Amino acid sequence: MLTRRLIPSMLLRSGRLVKGTRFRGHRDAGNPETTARAHNAQGADELVLLDIDAARQGRGPDLETIRRVAAECFMPLTVGGGIRTLQDARDCMDAGADKLSVTSGALDDPDLITRLARVYGAQAVQLGIDITDDGGTPRLYDHRHEKTAPDPMDWIRRGVALGAGEIRLTAVHREGTRTGMDLELLARVQAVVNVPVILEGGAGDLEHLDAAMEAGADGVALGTMLVFSDNNLVKIKRYLAAEGHFMRFA
Repeated sequence: MLTRRLIPSMLLRSGRLVKGTRFRGHRDAGNPETTARAHNAQGADELVLLDIDAARQGRGPDLETIRRVAAECFMPLTVGGGIRTLQDARDCMDAGADKLSVTSGALDDPDLITRLARVYGAQAVQLGIDITDDGGTPRLYDHRHEKTAPDPMDWIRRGVALGAGEIRLTAVHREGTRTGMDLELLARVQAVVNVPVILEGGAGDLEHLDAAMEAGADGVALGTMLVFSDNNLVKIKRYLAAEGHFMRFA
């Protein structure tokens, strides 16, 4: 039986964590280091730290914050935002990252995925896929709005063929809404690739997480549910284990 992963998703802006709804209206969500320390103590399986302004501002990763967060982590740390070159990746790894998440950088330069996989292995390369629902049709979301995005399923297939070992699938239209996760979207992605898929967006209660894992999500990334509710990872893991999911406990 596969272990299902619970992964806090931390969005970084100007040295602070933020959380919004559908990628907008971000509110302050705390200090990166102290939040990482709390998630570590509660037994997070992994941690994702995404600099949401790096690509839009045309700059590299926030290495100082990565270093501080990595010092609090005894679980794998995935970092993303501003990774456009092998040197950016090296800097992130040297700062304490275990995995690299590429989204805008891969769209601009698809061969970046292959270069990263050759150096670090496919298991260390996560392809970030942000999708919004456009009248029932999934559309790849590029927050920079610089060009027409490719068909999402074609892009996912290509990204895995280029060397991505994991997909982080964010349903932008559900993000921060607490209305439930997009299981139909998950199924569509799982039908075209055979790598692990981490689902994010819409989790609002324990039943939503149970449903996502029943639907086959290899892991669930959580933001709002951990930041703006009384839930914590210990409570969530106990519930999911009681529902029959194989969870790792610290």
